[in-house]
Amino acid sequence: MSLPLRITHGIMAAIFTLSVLIQFNDPNPLVWILIYLAAAITAGLAALNKLPYAKILSGIVFAIVLLWEIKYIQLGAWRVRFLDLTQEWHMTNELVVLGREFYALIWIGGWMAAVFLTARSAAKRQTTQS
Repeated sequence: MSLPLRITHGIMAAIFTLSVLIQFNDPNPLVWILIYLAAAITAGLAALNKLPYAKILSGIVFAIVLLWEIKYIQLGAWRVRFLDLTQEWHMTNELVVLGREFYALIWIGGWMAAVFLTARSAAKRQTTQS
């Protein structure tokens, strides 16, 4: 995997780690800490070029996120406009809270897909070069 891509995965690992730290004020922190921690570890593995582990873990995290998103779709969280997420900082509007969680899962799932695809691509390149 290229150095710039590994650096990008490292940056995302750091961002996911910071996201873990800000979950402690959440009403339901444990599940969010675990999902962000799993995403941080996965991105960190990709940054360290531990591709087989990154590929497996990214697939698992992606599947969890995908199944979890069904709940938010059923609750109508997709109706919240992206710009509305920053309008309410005190977590008093339940739909905005659901929207933030919905988009957070999209962000995590999107990066897990990126890890999976880059790990798979790098593995293919290594196989053809051998």
